[in-house]
Amino acid sequence: MSWLSDNSGSCLPVMPAMAVMVGVLGLTAAVAAQVPGPGSGSSESCAIRFVDARAAAGIDFQHYGERHRWCEIGPQVRGVATNEEIPAALFIKPFEFANRHLIRMNGSGAAWLDFDGDEDWDLYLVNGAGGKETTNALYRNEGDGTFTPMLRECGALDPGEGMAVSVADYDNDGRPDLFVTNFGGFVLLHNEQGERFTDVTREAFPDGVAKIWYGGSAWGDFDGDGNLDLYVCGYVDLARRRSNADVRFPMDFEGFGNILYRNNGDGTFSDVTASAGVMDGFRKSMQALVADFNGDHRPDILVANDTDPSGLYLNRGDGTFKQFSGPSGVSSTDGSMGIAYGDYTGDGMMDLYISNYSGEADLLLTMVDNVSSNDGSLRNAIFEADFRSPVVLQRTWAKVGWGTGFFDPDNDGDLDLFVAGGHLNSVTADNRDENLLFENIGQGRFRDVSRESGILAPGKRIHRSAIFGDYDRDGRIDIYVVNNGEEAYRSDSDRTGVLLRNVSQTGNHYLGIRLQGTRSNRDALGTKLSLTVEGVTQVREHVSGAGYFSANAPEIHFGLGAADRIESLEIRWPAGTTQVYTDLQVDRTYRFIEGRPQPVLVRSQPE
Repeated sequence: MSWLSDNSGSCLPVMPAMAVMVGVLGLTAAVAAQVPGPGSGSSESCAIRFVDARAAAGIDFQHYGERHRWCEIGPQVRGVATNEEIPAALFIKPFEFANRHLIRMNGSGAAWLDFDGDEDWDLYLVNGAGGKETTNALYRNEGDGTFTPMLRECGALDPGEGMAVSVADYDNDGRPDLFVTNFGGFVLLHNEQGERFTDVTREAFPDGVAKIWYGGSAWGDFDGDGNLDLYVCGYVDLARRRSNADVRFPMDFEGFGNILYRNNGDGTFSDVTASAGVMDGFRKSMQALVADFNGDHRPDILVANDTDPSGLYLNRGDGTFKQFSGPSGVSSTDGSMGIAYGDYTGDGMMDLYISNYSGEADLLLTMVDNVSSNDGSLRNAIFEADFRSPVVLQRTWAKVGWGTGFFDPDNDGDLDLFVAGGHLNSVTADNRDENLLFENIGQGRFRDVSRESGILAPGKRIHRSAIFGDYDRDGRIDIYVVNNGEEAYRSDSDRTGVLLRNVSQTGNHYLGIRLQGTRSNRDALGTKLSLTVEGVTQVREHVSGAGYFSANAPEIHFGLGAADRIESLEIRWPAGTTQVYTDLQVDRTYRFIEGRPQPVLVRSQPE
């Protein structure tokens, strides 16, 4: 264990992640006196500002996720949230219970994508209840800060009991396609020339789709053939109960196995889970992140599991994966939900944040070793839990964390942290909660700026997914946060989400990057980027699966601070080639096409 000093001069530990829960209650109490009160930040000024622009943007989507208003954290508090009588038969009919309670509490997802090819980020939202009148929604970005809802004829308004969405150009035709998971199935929606979507699920999965409860999904070119393969999470199996039959929460059930589908390159997919060794042991998987964790330029898989140990699978490059969960330090037994991925410490290695259930430690995990090998062939990927910012633990301990992400809202060159909050079964019968924003104050240490930044202003909701993207093309990253519509029966609650428009006035510069593969997969997932400004290098990796149940805008964003000159940008493509650019201007968004010597200007700021 090593020791580092925090802002106050006191020493706090950086320890292996497997030791997180050892003494964590004592640590929480110890740091409570050292950190500011909720949302108070510090005496330092905060330049980050967000406002809720949902209504002005015309996003009128309402999420339907009603379920019974009683809560049951255990037999000792059964029914305290309401006087509603709980039918005894409910406890021996797991599918009825699921439809009335469980399946609507986790959702739902969202995605930024440019479905019509006009260079603006459109918005896709997944609904929860399912049905002809409670479908998913697709909003076209009009380019002026407003959105127009697409009609049912667009083909993307799936009526399933929705969970998650991921986005990928699986057939390399230059148009982003949608993959939506539900309770009871999933659908693959093919983008038809940016005009509409077609359900191609039956054709793409000729062996059929299992009618199970699915979680999130993520894409990656695991075999390096230029086609994106698909990893899909299986969640709770309501037919397989554990020994405690008196309660009905995820920990009381077994899980479904996860599935790895190989893209055959002809529009179809084959299940290669068994041969690859990535089923993840019938755990209850929420989200998967596909990224190169050990630096060998092959995509690996991190699985965030609910009430089961999380899993890490390292790609051997021969169609199989090495299970490396325990040694990696990511295998906590918390109720893991979302995954943030980025180099928040600025040391050139990619780090993690995993959001968890209330009363469990949200984990800041720093990469400490992706060079050594314990088998002589495959490089390791080892993380340590980072407690140098006790305010993060103190503010998230009592909350249920969901959507999350590292991003640079003030364009100062380091990554800040956002966490969406919303309860499941609060004993107060009010599951609404606030979101959190932690500003990076240097060397990977954070302070809470939730109140000063305007994050708290829209009020409490049952937040779930959060997606990041510059929807209004002003060079500042915005956030859409999904609201689970469970408590719409309350007079002071609603079903709408929050569009947090970034209005920060910092004067800092930025660089936006869109990628297009030619030898590599068209989305260029797996690309690594290194940007050097004033002698300081920032790194990024273009990945799928970051966040919770959702897809961020496929644009790499670098904050440049006050620097008005870019020294160099290095791009290493998945196919193995590297290109270096030295003549880029700041406050621009470029499209880089693999193999071409010059990028294409997408937009400049101000336009």
